[in-house]
Amino acid sequence: MAIADASVWVDGARVDERIPFDRVLETAAERGGFAWIDLVDPSEAELLEAARELELHRLVVEDVLQRGQRPKLEPYDGTAYCVLHRVEQVGDALVPREVHAIVADRCAITVSWDRREGLADLRARLASGLELLTASPATLLYALLDETADQHAELADLVRQRIAAIEESFFGQEDPATVEVYLALRRMVVLERAAEPMSGIVERFAARVPRDGGVDADELQRHLRDVDDHARQTAARLDGAQRLLTSLLQLASARVAERQNEEMRAMTELQLVQNDQTKKVTSWAAILFAPTLIAGIYGMNFRHLPELEWLLGYPFSLLLMVLLAGGLYVAFKRRGWL
Repeated sequence: MAIADASVWVDGARVDERIPFDRVLETAAERGGFAWIDLVDPSEAELLEAARELELHRLVVEDVLQRGQRPKLEPYDGTAYCVLHRVEQVGDALVPREVHAIVADRCAITVSWDRREGLADLRARLASGLELLTASPATLLYALLDETADQHAELADLVRQRIAAIEESFFGQEDPATVEVYLALRRMVVLERAAEPMSGIVERFAARVPRDGGVDADELQRHLRDVDDHARQTAARLDGAQRLLTSLLQLASARVAERQNEEMRAMTELQLVQNDQTKKVTSWAAILFAPTLIAGIYGMNFRHLPELEWLLGYPFSLLLMVLLAGGLYVAFKRRGWL
């Protein structure tokens, strides 16, 4: 059995003696306490064996086996089945880690994955004592909710700090860090999926705590209201961070579009200059072509050209060149090509 820990708790304290797994429920009932079984990376066969031993509801077992559950709290035949996503930072990414908790009056079962030590931090907190609360399955679930909400809040603060740095670079001299914005948005979405349902889970759990259940029940209600407040604050901060990141992406897109427009404007102005230069070159080429054409005609070595023996042939050809070139110049000038 993939058991990280199996313990019996009586009068708010853990029983020191080692108790076999198949005896924890009986021992807890005999001593008037509760049993806590912490499973880590259980296989399907191990979960089914635990379900038979602990008499778990079939639907609960199906949900645990399926994994990939959304954060939720559902009642099953006198038990509360809770799924939470504890988010861990692995390198530069945030990775959700599922924790399943099944809580009854005299028994608590927790199931986690990718954590060899299981919920060792929660066991240490419960062993050191909860302020004004006696250890019980209900307070164990409260502690799990509280630690998860605090973890979400800490990660939300880190995400907001990173967003603030990105935002500062946006309004500085640096280019828009679009990739950084997208990565921050991905981290924030992972955290938001885990943190957003927390308030509803706490409310549903608080509704199961008796209103007239004595001092412990009243104190547990107060503690749960505090967790709910933290969860709501975290959800609100993440919602604001998501809107800010979306705005930064829109701003980055606008700045890229503005830069593209400036480049297009510069290219258009360059094309206009090139067009003007092309018109001038073409105009002068046409003007110079006219005298060249006339000179080329009169330079042909034919015997019978009408003006070859004419006394005014040479001045006539020069005048013809000037008139043709001048006419072209005036025409191009009127069109604005020169």
